[in-house]
Amino acid sequence: MNPYLGRVRKHSEFLEVCRGPRVASPHLVFHYSLSSGPGVAFGFAVPKVVGCAVERNKVKRRLRACCRDLAGCLPAGTKVVLRARPGASRADFWDLRGEVEGAFSKIASEV
Repeated sequence: MNPYLGRVRKHSEFLEVCRGPRVASPHLVFHYSLSSGPGVAFGFAVPKVVGCAVERNKVKRRLRACCRDLAGCLPAGTKVVLRARPGASRADFWDLRGEVEGAFSKIASEV
């Protein structure tokens, strides 16, 4: 990943971010919070209801690519957790990218 991007890895960080506000889309739910960090951090939650391991990993790869391309839309210090909904594995890459782009613009306007 880009050195400007961080990752949300610890369970406590996931809980902290998920307690904050959220933005919903048809295939994804975005939880976000503002911290004092230097860059933007992302976490991904893709539950088993999305599909088998191959499908879940494909969704995570697509979401990572979207976040890498669109991270500049978010202000520094933002932490975002992207939670996939059951239909995410059947969604096209460009549909997911459009949802991520729309959610990031909404998050940037609210923060």
